[in-house]
Amino acid sequence: MSALRIVWWGLAAAAVVFTVWTAMSPAGGVSLSCSKSGQLDLEGSRAALQCDDSVLRVVGVWPLVQLGQLLAIPPAVAALVMKRWVSWLVVVTFVVLTFIAVANWSSFWVSLGFAVPMFAIGLLAASAQHIVQPARSESYTQRT
Repeated sequence: MSALRIVWWGLAAAAVVFTVWTAMSPAGGVSLSCSKSGQLDLEGSRAALQCDDSVLRVVGVWPLVQLGQLLAIPPAVAALVMKRWVSWLVVVTFVVLTFIAVANWSSFWVSLGFAVPMFAIGLLAASAQHIVQPARSESYTQRT
């Protein structure tokens, strides 16, 4: 069971590392306007910013904090709780985050696409947990 907990914590740590890496990467990687016209055209961005500037400088801290929370909190909860239904709920959460990434493919939120590999590993972890941790059957006693 501790190996599964390590997998969930590893996913949470990978999400944090990915978020930091995204913050330091050029904004051109998350901006469709950079790839089309070479000009940064994000809502709320200042005119002086370029496609070479870091995502952190372009979008600010708060969207990156939200990205990190959306990716890191679900596996951390699964690691803390270690219940089968919570693990499956985390897997479903990764699917939802993937759909959000696809729906926002032209903006910063495409970074939620990191939920795809997290889904694959989470699916394996939840399946293993389903096999290793048997369902607890509740016995009811009848009073006579």
